[in-house]
Amino acid sequence: MTALMKRRDFLLLSAATLAGCHLPPPVFSDAAKISTALPDADDWQRLAQQLTGDLLFPAADDYNRLKKAANARYDEVPTAVIIRCQTAADVQHAVRFIRQYQLPFTVRSGGHSYTGLSSTSGVLLDIGLLNLISLRQNIASIGAGAKLGDVYATLGLQQRSIPAGSCASVGIAGLVLGGGLGIADRRFGLTCDALRRVELVTATGELIYCSNTEHPELFWALRGGGGGQFGIATQFEFDTFATAPIRNYIGRYPLKDGNQVLAVWQQWLKTLPDEIWSQATVWFNGQQDSKPEIQLRACSMGHPALLSQHWYQLALQLGSVWSEVDMQDHQYLDFMLTDCDGLEMPECKLPNQHERGQLKRVAMAGSSDIFNDYLPLSALHHLLNAIRKRHRDGFRGGLMLTSMGGAIRRVPPGHSAFAHRAAVLSAQYLFSGPVGTPEAMLQEGAVWVNQMRKQMRRWSSNGAYLNYTDALIKDWPQAYYGDNYVALQQLKRQYDPDNLFRFAQSIQPA
Repeated sequence: MTALMKRRDFLLLSAATLAGCHLPPPVFSDAAKISTALPDADDWQRLAQQLTGDLLFPAADDYNRLKKAANARYDEVPTAVIIRCQTAADVQHAVRFIRQYQLPFTVRSGGHSYTGLSSTSGVLLDIGLLNLISLRQNIASIGAGAKLGDVYATLGLQQRSIPAGSCASVGIAGLVLGGGLGIADRRFGLTCDALRRVELVTATGELIYCSNTEHPELFWALRGGGGGQFGIATQFEFDTFATAPIRNYIGRYPLKDGNQVLAVWQQWLKTLPDEIWSQATVWFNGQQDSKPEIQLRACSMGHPALLSQHWYQLALQLGSVWSEVDMQDHQYLDFMLTDCDGLEMPECKLPNQHERGQLKRVAMAGSSDIFNDYLPLSALHHLLNAIRKRHRDGFRGGLMLTSMGGAIRRVPPGHSAFAHRAAVLSAQYLFSGPVGTPEAMLQEGAVWVNQMRKQMRRWSSNGAYLNYTDALIKDWPQAYYGDNYVALQQLKRQYDPDNLFRFAQSIQPA
């Protein structure tokens, strides 16, 4: 699609591109094909004519809406140009152009990076329009730009689904390439465990396919090795499962009783069959006069009586600290589309994902922990004292402890690049505020969530979930990838030796 560029746009673009070069340019093995000059207006015009999608500069009507990601912390990043790809061929053209002119860039599917990896002062390569979804013989074909809400809605029409997360605006690509936690993972495995095949644009612009029989070593890496490391995924194929109604329990307990509640909850987790998933959360809003609660949640698909039986046992064990409890039965699709309550599907998106999008954005920071053993009383005491202090001091914050194990753990450690098969719990430490939260507050929140991780180090595996990136983790190769990092470096050398796909905390070629 042709995109005309005025001289002012070109000057803005050149300045922003130079400002975006935070990383040294790679030394390309095919240096004869690489330009040492920035592209001029005619070069951009030629690229625009090759694209089915759009090339947007800062003066374009939709530029300000489209450049924003889910995390409002990075709204002020002055993106130079947006390439909106509609086809895999568009991605190929974009990669070749970026490579030729050595332009700094980032790739965006859903735009949910905690650390702003979905934003750039260079070229934003937006694959959100690669969003076609189909189902044939119970195998789902899903474009890499599809959002989870659309995935659930489309597959749900035929009573099928994939194991994935519960946030409707999350993009499928980042989720699956980083592993993919969700409420069905204990029963059906991670999102990446359901993956059958990946269509991928390589660092040279070639279109390849990865599966157990096609580039199998790269297919291993794409299941948990992270997005944007070895190429740009454009389409996925997944195995699906039959859906069934979901029963959901929520219990709320005073934070003062948190040590006992979490101790009992953990013992209860040890008794659960794979059909039951559970989570404990604490949220506080920075108001010292508020009364934070611990919320316990458990749900099961297709086994309501089984869940009720186990929940009753939890109630007996909690005894006198038992508090407010809700139990609800839902149709599967209604439950997974909770974010979309009362909204049509185009509205059940972030504003940057669709012009009718109405989902709220926040400014946030997060970190994570992986625990291979349940937390002893000393760890719970330490954890909850830190949470209580944060609340007393009048700061925002949150904690999420989520059950793992089950089908996740039954997959052999070397089956994919996901490094945390032995985990029984994951933790997420969060800070969030409304759009416009001052950067100083966000920086303080980022330090706090990282300190929470450091404080729990003596009990954790030292692992961190790749989809909850934390820029302050120093030993990130070990935290995200564990023993798989060396093998991933070797594959990086094979498929991206010039390190075209590079960003903060990206895999470095061996």
